[in-house]
Amino acid sequence: MEYLKAALSLISLIRETNSILLKHSVEIVNSPNQMWIKMPEGDSRKVLMDSYTNDFVLSTLDSLKNTEAFVMTDIDAMDVKGQDYIYLLYKGYHRELEKGIVCYQLINKISLAPIGELQFSNMEENIFYTIEAPGVEESSCNAMETDKNVEGGKNIIFLIGHMNEDRLAYDIQRLIFDTVNNVTRHPTLNFNFTIHISRYGGKPSSELKERVSSIENFTSQYICSEYPNTQFEFSYEQDGMP
Repeated sequence: MEYLKAALSLISLIRETNSILLKHSVEIVNSPNQMWIKMPEGDSRKVLMDSYTNDFVLSTLDSLKNTEAFVMTDIDAMDVKGQDYIYLLYKGYHRELEKGIVCYQLINKISLAPIGELQFSNMEENIFYTIEAPGVEESSCNAMETDKNVEGGKNIIFLIGHMNEDRLAYDIQRLIFDTVNNVTRHPTLNFNFTIHISRYGGKPSSELKERVSSIENFTSQYICSEYPNTQFEFSYEQDGMP
């Protein structure tokens, strides 16, 4: 469960940073490169970046030792259908997540007022923290769209399996995190996801089922409320295909 909790914590930090910067847009234009760092105690610290480089980030994290997550900021411009826009760029990383989240916020070139909402861009490998994942190869995972009717959307099933239950539970959470971020590119579609779980070499233990049940409840209560166009169901191989 810690993986999904970390994911929500990172998303919250990015949104919090965006909210603060929009209230001080002149400051971010003058000092676009900042690190907003979350400590385990819950407090956040702002560090102005002398250079927008990986070396600066690593040096800062090393000096603070026990950081939980951070967001680094920048400002850039882009052309959209012949019109120039500027945007605030956010790259966020968490000590428990293998991938970072990249988001952007369009702002008015003159007034610096926000245009629309904070948008997800992509995910990047987390090169700033050493992630302690289960020390075995990743689970096998395949996705396919089904012909199940979903009003205004799609039904997709993920077939995920492994012999190691710790790795399997970990990868299920990773799969959910990757999936919900990817579907933010399609806000007008509804997605029903089924995660079909296989315990290779035997039946899933009661411990695994308890962990998956906790993941399912957490996903339904917190993840799907954060990403309202998603819905998840869970099933096991011995139950048959949904």
